[in-house]
Amino acid sequence: MNVRARSQSVNPWLVLAFASLPVFIGALDLTIVSAFLPEIIVRLELPPQMIINDAAWVVTGYLLAYTISLTFMGRVSDLVGRRTAFVACLVIFMIGSFVVAEVDPQGRQGVAGWIYNLLFRLMGERPEGGNVALITIIIGRIIQALGAGAIVPVTLALVGDLFPAQRRAQPLGVIGAVDTLGWVLGHLYGGVMVKIFADNAAGFESLFRQLGLNWGAPDWRALFWLNLPIGLIALVAVLWVLRGAPQQRAHGRFDWLGTLLISGTLISLVVGLGANLDISSATASFGELGGLPSYALPVLALGALMLVSFILVELRRRDPLLDLRIFKRRNLAAGAAANLFVGFCLMIGLVSVPILVNIRAEDVNAMADAALQVGVLLSALTIPMALAAVPGGWLSERVGYGRATLIGLGLACLGFLLVWQTWTADVSDGLVAVEMALVGIGLGLTFSPISASVINAADPDKLGVASALVILMRLLGMTLGIALLTAFASQRLSDLINLEYGGNTPDLYAAVDVYLRLTVRVLAEMGLTGAILCLIGMIPARLMRGSESEGARLASDEAYRATTPGD
Repeated sequence: MNVRARSQSVNPWLVLAFASLPVFIGALDLTIVSAFLPEIIVRLELPPQMIINDAAWVVTGYLLAYTISLTFMGRVSDLVGRRTAFVACLVIFMIGSFVVAEVDPQGRQGVAGWIYNLLFRLMGERPEGGNVALITIIIGRIIQALGAGAIVPVTLALVGDLFPAQRRAQPLGVIGAVDTLGWVLGHLYGGVMVKIFADNAAGFESLFRQLGLNWGAPDWRALFWLNLPIGLIALVAVLWVLRGAPQQRAHGRFDWLGTLLISGTLISLVVGLGANLDISSATASFGELGGLPSYALPVLALGALMLVSFILVELRRRDPLLDLRIFKRRNLAAGAAANLFVGFCLMIGLVSVPILVNIRAEDVNAMADAALQVGVLLSALTIPMALAAVPGGWLSERVGYGRATLIGLGLACLGFLLVWQTWTADVSDGLVAVEMALVGIGLGLTFSPISASVINAADPDKLGVASALVILMRLLGMTLGIALLTAFASQRLSDLINLEYGGNTPDLYAAVDVYLRLTVRVLAEMGLTGAILCLIGMIPARLMRGSESEGARLASDEAYRATTPGD
């Protein structure tokens, strides 16, 4: 059987279904810890200074490793083959999940025990067990993220391998929607599951005894144990459905220097901007969600220096990590630029809802219900966004990538304009949900055409790099958005309060109503900002050509398949 016949025997939609499972679980784990991080801190009996300095790395470390893995695993999958890379990423994610799941709160057993002994030898004194356990959790989370972040571009590139160019839009949109929906729902999923464990502790213990298992009641660690059977099922299923697929491999060497430089650039950007993607908290405020830290300028300057060095290195490399010449292709460059603005606009919607709920909940003493309200209103944004990815692929196949993206950004722009015009202190939840749904549908419609525009413009041996670029640009837009918008909003709110009171310090209790009104006013202005960014994003979207060249692209793709040996 030749390669072409074998590739036709694979059901690409079945591969997509199984591959989407670890994408979703990996994205869930990006924010899942925020739901029970306070419980971790209490159970480990951490000192206050440790909480302030180190506990946040349980979330931040995952985000950094997730972002870094995006930069190079796409290229690795080009070199070693998509199946090999997918398996490696999934195994790495499962190893990280195991490290977190089996952590000993006393820091004496398992992986924590090894770390305990190592620290004891290095320091010459016995470390605190809770500190060792926290370090173990952070290490496990970083290992998880190195696998989880890499799964996304590898899966996108796998879609590029299995689907012909004219049929890629819908499956690419599905992957983008699954990834985004996962990390948005992580907080809600973690909170619900931990509550179920706590409320039914006695029942779980009784069930375990009946099964002959000497287990205690499950806690937050059970969520990471669940990753193992889910990951194993996905691993076996993907290997089974890909058993007849060819293993495509590009020629060349891996660019280690370029990888180090771009990784350093991204670390500097994320740390320098003080990025915090935990937007699901009902107690969110402008100051808590983001803003520029005091050390921002030197760290960002270092990042800029490494970015310049990366560009110079890549221009001279024979086998660069990212061939910068691909940006000469209009569809790829325009799609990447448009995705940056999509990420920026997405974060505006995700930031606005928790702050609105929080400030109004404080006013009516309803903080106990705020978490559920945030989850419902955010679902009004994210669920329509995920569902819109499929019709977005259908639309892009009929009207072209550019027009489909323009339609999506236009709907999102309309939603943000309505936010600007209608948000007041007493705006109804129903109206907020409708406006968020409009924004979500609009942004969701862009996932498919943008992904297809970028990936279809890449050479067959660079699909992994192009796939990583799709997710990376959206994530960068979100990172920039959370930091810059909240910094601007905090300053804007401070200016409005000073203007209201003539520079005098207002009485705390007398200013509650004023603070509520001005905060909602700033949120409405963020809606105007979102509308403006949608309009700016339409500029590169207009440069995205339709599918007139897909026939030639498909012919090239098929020729590559026919001449590339399988594994």
